[in-house]
Formats: sequence, structure tokens, C-alpha cells
Amino acid sequence: LFSHEETSLRDMMRAGATDAELAASWVRAMWRKKAGHGINDPRFVQPSRTMSAIGG
Repeated sequence: LFSHEETSLRDMMRAGATDAELAASWVRAMWRKKAGHGINDPRFVQPSRTMSAIGG
């Protein structure tokens, strides 16, 4: 949620990606995600987009 990096599955679906390609992209994105969100870190900078902008 608080990452500055994103993977757009919507764009992949619109481009005709297969279920397997979508699943593989999701898995790659999940493994790149840092453990925790870092919100308590003094250097934390919240992304400027709203939750609805990322599909929430």
C-alpha cells in the first residue's frame, strides 16, 4: 500500500495477458515487496496517491 513501486495488472489484462502471465507478475511483485511498511520510520514518506487510485 505504501510502496512507491507498482505493478499494473490492469494494464496487462487490457493488453491480453494470460492468467499465467498475470500470476507470474503478481508473484514477482510480491517477492520484491519489503517486509513491513516502514510507517514508523522517521524517513517514511507516504505516497501522494489515494487508496482508490491503486484500486482499493
